[in-house]
Amino acid sequence: MSGFEIAGLVLGAFPLAIAALDKYREVATRLGLFYKIRVEHKRCRDDLEFHHLTFSRHLRQLLLPLVVDDAMIGKLLSAPGGESWSDPTIAALLEKRLQGSYELYLQYIQGIRRVMDDLNRELAIDADAVQEKINTVKDPNNGTRIKTAIGKEGRAFQRYRLKFCNGESVRKRLFGELQDYNDKLEKILDSSDRDARLVSQRASAAGGAAIESAICNFWLQARQLFTALASSWTCHWHDHKADLLLEHRTSKKPEFQVMFTRFSATKGLWEIRRTKILEGSEVTSAMIKGGLAQLEWTPERERRPSHRLLQPGKSAFRTKKPIAGNVIEGVKPPQSAVVASVQFEKGPDPTATRLISDLCMALEPCRPEGACCGYLSEEDTRYYVYTVANQTSASLSSVTLDRILRGDVYPQPSRTQRYALALIMASSFLQLLDSPWLPTPFRKSEVVFLKDHSAAEPNVFLLDKPHIHRSLTCNKQKNQPPTDSTKASRFADSLDQLGIMLLELCFGKTLEDQPCRKEWPAGANEAERAVFDVMAARDWQCHVNDEAGLDYAEAVAWCLGGNRSTPDRWRQDMLRKVIQPLQRCRDYLVHAGAPVAE
Repeated sequence: MSGFEIAGLVLGAFPLAIAALDKYREVATRLGLFYKIRVEHKRCRDDLEFHHLTFSRHLRQLLLPLVVDDAMIGKLLSAPGGESWSDPTIAALLEKRLQGSYELYLQYIQGIRRVMDDLNRELAIDADAVQEKINTVKDPNNGTRIKTAIGKEGRAFQRYRLKFCNGESVRKRLFGELQDYNDKLEKILDSSDRDARLVSQRASAAGGAAIESAICNFWLQARQLFTALASSWTCHWHDHKADLLLEHRTSKKPEFQVMFTRFSATKGLWEIRRTKILEGSEVTSAMIKGGLAQLEWTPERERRPSHRLLQPGKSAFRTKKPIAGNVIEGVKPPQSAVVASVQFEKGPDPTATRLISDLCMALEPCRPEGACCGYLSEEDTRYYVYTVANQTSASLSSVTLDRILRGDVYPQPSRTQRYALALIMASSFLQLLDSPWLPTPFRKSEVVFLKDHSAAEPNVFLLDKPHIHRSLTCNKQKNQPPTDSTKASRFADSLDQLGIMLLELCFGKTLEDQPCRKEWPAGANEAERAVFDVMAARDWQCHVNDEAGLDYAEAVAWCLGGNRSTPDRWRQDMLRKVIQPLQRCRDYLVHAGAPVAE
């Protein structure tokens, strides 16, 4: 018999003892003797009720984390000792939850069972006189009571009454043992839960530290990948471009989603290759060689970021109807588009272990979607390239974040969508600054949203998938590294531009349209305009707290000046003072304050 079954039997012993006491009261009342034991009877019954409630609640607390179905918990507690208590699955979960204290816990359950057996014997529930009178349903009159009380059966019941009255000290000792066992059970359960919670918190903290380190060092992998991609373009007759998907990353695993485009003069179409690029290792290589590499992928039409889970199903926006001076250039319905479903290969592929010397050839459409094209190598690191989707289109249509904020799209992004974009922009800044992917200063005109070729309506763009657009052919030449003063100036300018971008996403309006900007001079050149923009932004910043709350206001304040004394570990500081507050703002709107699963 398992410890869980014994617990069920113990739980069932309490109602039996209480029911017997109630029957004993009925018998004593019929015999006219209850008034002599009223106090002892009530005290005994109250003690039984208390310990029954204590043990029942303890078992409920024990079952809540183990049994998902509330109906099953109710069934177990209402039918102690029933068939459900013999379920080996629950018994195994109980042992796993208590871990090293399971054997001691079982001993205490056995102790409660022994105490309940002693208590039932002390109450003489099985005494013949008691049982005989319990089964008597006749309500005698006063004369019958007197005869019964002085008769043979009455004398036997009188002896039982005397034993009950004189057994108060024994019952008090037994109830004390019950209290002691219940307290020990509670302490074991609390200590087991506290230990499990501390272990979980420690693992979470360690995982959080690892993720923080990976995010803050992500720019190194991004720089390596860009160099590897630029080096792999060995042909010169195509205008090669790469669009990196901007994401708020919450994983320490480096992963890139890059869309490559080139114009085919023979076809007169743009060829679009969507890829997923993963950092590999010798272990990854061995898995691929053995045919064990399996990548999780969601088809293009079904992919939605976690921050959109509770938003309306419409995940894109359309350009406004053509109006003079307000038409987005290059927006045309695709004349042909081919989108295939993708299943990443599970079997061994010789190309998976092949170094890619010409990525242009490796991404030819004849290669099946979901296949591994090989790997890129840079500084002893391998980046495995997998195809996701192949498309062709007569035009490359996109819209910039600048055009969105100017109101050139319809419908306008909601507050939730703007705050989600603010989080992605700030997180991407932290991840990609100092890599060729991110320009300096960081401007909203560099952020593009691509056309949704799977949409039934024309001119629909994916609002939840911002990309940064880069030309690979023009970045092969390595520029002279900037001086420390130049680098610090660019860093400050980039943070100012990020702060302005966060302000504009907060209010859904551009800075140049605000009264606070018109109070400052326009500026004779770009440098002067940037200075006056920052001055106006700091005036505008005063209204953020009322619009978006303290978290958003603190994030903007850090970007617009609160970072000037930041040490070299500015990324870690930005993660705590900008990214995490913006994530709380996003979570509050999406899940009413509950953290969003990424």
